[in-house]
Amino acid sequence: MSSIPVPQTVKRQRSTATMPGGAGPSKLRTPAAPSTMSTTRSVSAADNARFVPARRAAATTITASSIGVTLPRAPMTNTTNRPAAATVATTRSASASKIAAGAALSGGAAVRRGVTSVTRPRPGTNAAAAAAASARSSNGSTTSANSGDVDPSRMDAMESRLASMAELFELERQKTEEKWNKERSERLAQEDKVRQLEEDLLEQRKIAQSKQDEIKRRRTIADDEILQLTAKFNREKRLLESELEQERETVVALKATLNQQSTSHLTMESTNTALRSQIQVLQDEIETLRSKVASMDKDIAETKEANLHLENELREAESLRRKLHNEVQELRGNIRVFCRVRPPSNNDANNGTEALATIRFPNEREAAQIELLAAGESATGTVTMRNHLFTFDRVFQPTASQADVFEEIAHLTQSVLDGYNTSIFAYGQTGSGKTHTLEGAPDSITNYGSDPSADAGAGLIPRAVQMLWSTAESLKDKGWKYDFEGSMLEIYLDNINDLLGKAEVDKAKHEIKHDKGRTTVSDTVVVALDSPAQVFALLDKAKKRRQVAATLMNERSSRSHSVFMLRVRGQNATTMEACDAVLSLVDLAGSERLANSGSDKDPVRLKEAQSINKSLSSLADVISALGQNKNSTSHVPYRNSTLTWLLKNSLGGNSKTLMLLALSPMAAHLNESLCSLRFATKVNSTTIGTAKAVKSIGS
Repeated sequence: MSSIPVPQTVKRQRSTATMPGGAGPSKLRTPAAPSTMSTTRSVSAADNARFVPARRAAATTITASSIGVTLPRAPMTNTTNRPAAATVATTRSASASKIAAGAALSGGAAVRRGVTSVTRPRPGTNAAAAAAASARSSNGSTTSANSGDVDPSRMDAMESRLASMAELFELERQKTEEKWNKERSERLAQEDKVRQLEEDLLEQRKIAQSKQDEIKRRRTIADDEILQLTAKFNREKRLLESELEQERETVVALKATLNQQSTSHLTMESTNTALRSQIQVLQDEIETLRSKVASMDKDIAETKEANLHLENELREAESLRRKLHNEVQELRGNIRVFCRVRPPSNNDANNGTEALATIRFPNEREAAQIELLAAGESATGTVTMRNHLFTFDRVFQPTASQADVFEEIAHLTQSVLDGYNTSIFAYGQTGSGKTHTLEGAPDSITNYGSDPSADAGAGLIPRAVQMLWSTAESLKDKGWKYDFEGSMLEIYLDNINDLLGKAEVDKAKHEIKHDKGRTTVSDTVVVALDSPAQVFALLDKAKKRRQVAATLMNERSSRSHSVFMLRVRGQNATTMEACDAVLSLVDLAGSERLANSGSDKDPVRLKEAQSINKSLSSLADVISALGQNKNSTSHVPYRNSTLTWLLKNSLGGNSKTLMLLALSPMAAHLNESLCSLRFATKVNSTTIGTAKAVKSIGS
């Protein structure tokens, strides 16, 4: 019969198992069997995996073969044929098994019949195997104790009891295994929980470490700020202490000053008292003076009023004097002369002629004289400074405006509407302001009437045109209707150039005719004019076509004479009167000498200068002839130049004539100014006859 190996007695011990994750040792206790004897053993997952199949196999063996021990019944026969030793061994083994099973059934108490100790089997170990082991361990002693034969019925009973015990052991094993599995699951869950807690603890440690680092960093920053604030505080403290010390010194000084001021205050109080008494005396005197001043103010007001009345009377008398003087001049038939001195300009400084001549204006109230101080050479060759005094109808200082000049000639331009031929020509050297006086500042013609800022610089031509149209409009109420026609001519190199036409110089093309006091030029463009704006546009067009060039006297010198002729024809339907007159505005070319102008170095400029001087010389000859032949009908050389032939009726015919003499204020131009003044004096003494209106009465 085969034997079941029974393990030796296992001592009680406390095992230590390591929890997963290295969390530390954990004490596990093996579930105890339902006996009074308590046995423990260290169990691990590997042991469990190893012993579970063994337990299952052992249980199967006990159930199938009654604990895996074949207990042959003693045969009724052939018992004598067995060897005695085998019988004894079998008997001993069976007895030991029964004894072990009985010991286990009785609650695990030790059987004292030759058995040393019985150990409770481990969980998962077959109870029958344990009993067999116990029986085998005491086999020797049992054999020695029971040397006789074993009773079969007793053996059957023991086998039955052993089977029941095996079933009980199996049930106990299953319960123990379930309990162990449950505890194992709980242990694993606890291990997972502990592991999770350890992970959370590790994370919390990391967070705590990070916060600790942040706290250290902030503490470092705070320490730095504290150091900085401490240093700043110390600096401010030292500064405040210094300021405090200064303030203390200031307070000490102020206290000393206050003591001095207190003394001074007492002195000033006494002085103030004395001054108050003086003030009272002065106030009384002031009141007395105020009454006197009031009386004087009244007298002054009365005097001012009387002076204003006298000034008004004086202005009226002066106006009447000028009017009467003009009438006398017109009755005498003399050519009237106005002299105007221009102010210095930027071009004078650029040309190096910034030195001013000595020019005085005696009798400024009448404004009719001009005096120049110039060097003169005597018969002996001695050079002395001499005063040259000239008298004209009107003299304008450099401060005179364009409006001041036009105010003096306005009645002449208005005479055109009354049927009088009127001629105004500007004479003077280049750069003396002739063109500026007639036309005005640049763009003043085109912008006149539309731009108030340009109106102040407008010359005589735009002002005269505007006044003629305004007066003609006002005369409509009296039955007058006027028609205007205009033409613009240029005399260049003694030839006529039509500035409103193609501006081509052709002497044979244009012919000057004089018929009954009227001058006409053939083959020239005559434009009917409806408004001053149309006149200004034509003048601007003609101005761009005029011959100009740079000379030493002026960077844009007029190299020709220009003549603007405005014909005015009026008719009164009520009185059946009609009038026909021409306003001629002449801008003469510069009268300077060849050497002064620099034209002698350029053939073209030389020819121009010679032509200009010839025409001006012819003009002087005509003026001289008119002055010498007041009561004679002797020859006057009008045909010596195109200019004098064109101005025949203006100089010696039925016309009101005015010459505007333009002078430069510069010392470099003093000789030219004296020549112009002498020529103007000769013109002013020339008698051309009394002007007559060109009027007719319809049938």
